[in-house]
Amino acid sequence: MVAPPGMLKSTFIKNSLICYPDALRLADLNVQSLNYIKSSFIDGKYSTLAFGEFEKIYQRNPATASNLEGQLKAMVEEGFSKASFEDQRSTTFESRVLLIGGITPGCHQRMMTRWISDGFARRFLWCFYVLDDPTAIVEAIHNWKSLYFGKSVKETPNNGLIPYTVTPAESTLVRSLINYQPAMETTYVLMKKIACVLKWRHKSARKAMGILEDFSECLGEKPAKVILDLDPRERKKKK
Repeated sequence: MVAPPGMLKSTFIKNSLICYPDALRLADLNVQSLNYIKSSFIDGKYSTLAFGEFEKIYQRNPATASNLEGQLKAMVEEGFSKASFEDQRSTTFESRVLLIGGITPGCHQRMMTRWISDGFARRFLWCFYVLDDPTAIVEAIHNWKSLYFGKSVKETPNNGLIPYTVTPAESTLVRSLINYQPAMETTYVLMKKIACVLKWRHKSARKAMGILEDFSECLGEKPAKVILDLDPRERKKKK
């Protein structure tokens, strides 16, 4: 999620994952601490790793940050097995993770050339947004009213698996939504998985594709505009 400071990146991430016990939210991380928690991704305790401010991992020795970035990059796609300081002859298991992070446009601009050249950028969906009304947060504080970020509801299928249900026509639509992303392959897979989850969740292909099309506004040439609203309970009080 790429947005200027004060655009609620950390808040959106926290509210989206709050009911998922298998999502690990971190403020910072280094190679040693990642190696400590690697087993928790292998055994399924965690499946998602989220950073409210991903830029924090670069605020250290560049070589250390680059090493950590490489391990995270592996965990996102092919799987990460051994750190450089571990015995490479030993048998080990690969750990994989869904990585979510918030970064500022400044960090994105500084790092993107290298991220594209070393393959980091191609493994992620890059979502750009700004608030439609930048004063909404200040006004909510001034009026002492809560903003509404929606509800995060965890549902899982009985057998733990969501089937692949994307039709050829839907697949073509999904492909068209990511034309402006740095690469097609990994992001295409991720978007099709999201489509399957939405179709399973809402039991409606039309609604699922509609949500994806709305979301795709942040994947294009310009940042999407996010409109904040009051908590429904606050709206009732206002009336």
